[in-house]
Amino acid sequence: MDGAAPLNPRIGATTGQARDFPRSLRQTKTLMMTRPLAYSRKLVYALVSSSPSFLTFLQSQSKEEHPVFTISVDDPQKVGDPIRGYTMYTVHTRTTSTLYAKSSFSVLRRYSDFLWLYETLNINNPGVVVPPVPEKNPFGRFDDSFVKQRRQGLEKCIQKIANHPILGKDEDLKAFLESDTFSLDIKHRKNEGGGLMASIGQSLTGPKFIETDEWFDRQKGYLDSLESQLRGLVKAIDVVARQRQQIAAATGEFAQMVEDLASSDVGRQLAQSLSGLAEVERKAQDLQLKQTEQDVSTIMATVDEYARLINSVRMAFSSRIRTYHSWRNAESELVRVKQNHERNRNQGRIPTDRMSYALHQVAEAERRALESKREFENTSKLTKSEVARFEEERVADMKESLNIFLEGMISRQKQLISGWENYQQMLLKRVGSTTRTDGEY
Repeated sequence: MDGAAPLNPRIGATTGQARDFPRSLRQTKTLMMTRPLAYSRKLVYALVSSSPSFLTFLQSQSKEEHPVFTISVDDPQKVGDPIRGYTMYTVHTRTTSTLYAKSSFSVLRRYSDFLWLYETLNINNPGVVVPPVPEKNPFGRFDDSFVKQRRQGLEKCIQKIANHPILGKDEDLKAFLESDTFSLDIKHRKNEGGGLMASIGQSLTGPKFIETDEWFDRQKGYLDSLESQLRGLVKAIDVVARQRQQIAAATGEFAQMVEDLASSDVGRQLAQSLSGLAEVERKAQDLQLKQTEQDVSTIMATVDEYARLINSVRMAFSSRIRTYHSWRNAESELVRVKQNHERNRNQGRIPTDRMSYALHQVAEAERRALESKREFENTSKLTKSEVARFEEERVADMKESLNIFLEGMISRQKQLISGWENYQQMLLKRVGSTTRTDGEY
């Protein structure tokens, strides 16, 4: 025991621990090393009693360990000719991370830069599910609607990457966000390595991988089913959005015909009534178009993102297989080194002064094999935690998108109902006015 006072059975802490809870990082480390049980009790009591000193300490530590990134992708600008042209985006970053020289900075990046970052992060971080960039589209890539959707997708992607507990500390992300010579830097990097496809190829070579963990087999089947459902949902939402556009176009044509009729010789009162009807129909057309845009920017964008994110989960699974092959290769190398060492030793081919070096080679091979095994085990655990994160974020994002979608739809329906009610009141007033006029005669 470390000499701590007995626990209070009601609150699980010693009396007076709220007063002497460590208020500095040095005091905390000292207490954790010298009296760990006492530290745990003080921590529990501080949590129970919501000690202001502990909360302040926790917030300061959280700020250091979990920096916050606020990133926006703005101002898309077309660069170059129509054939070889591309779109440049301004990436604005604000962060509390101490890894960066400034807390606020901006850089220019194109789509291929975002794609390079995605591929590089997949290679750098085996087992991590990297948020994907929007898919390529060779046709209509300069259309305003496409550029708008891509900009929103890139912004959401880089925001999630930067605030990821592992990816947020990656050196390549740091270079992407703040380097002024980024294009030159990645040009050299591309010449040095084979990229993501070469990495995938490595996971497919070597001995056949036989899955021993049933969890991964279940997840693969689940992901295939989920992807099929999400892809089907994307198509359904796209059909609904197109139908809304058609309804909006038909409503606009009807409104135009009513306006033309109102401008003809039909009498002043009827013309005013028809003009009011045309105004309501124009409003209905405008609301339908806004609803179409929201269908695409909320529900459809989120569903499409997670349909693409499933491929990132598969990439994490592939990186696990890659670490498995590295482990097996390291074990094969260890067997070879040991066999050579035993053969040379038995044949007396190892001089006395070289014996220590030969043993060192065997030890190094054992160390590499053990490290490769640990990397495979750690990657397996990390992949499972990343899939859990994927599921948690998917539910939260879908819920948020659905809330925004429903709130927007309800708001627009209220606006349309209000328009029709106002039009009805106008008609009733005109009918009442006409009745009183006829009564006077």
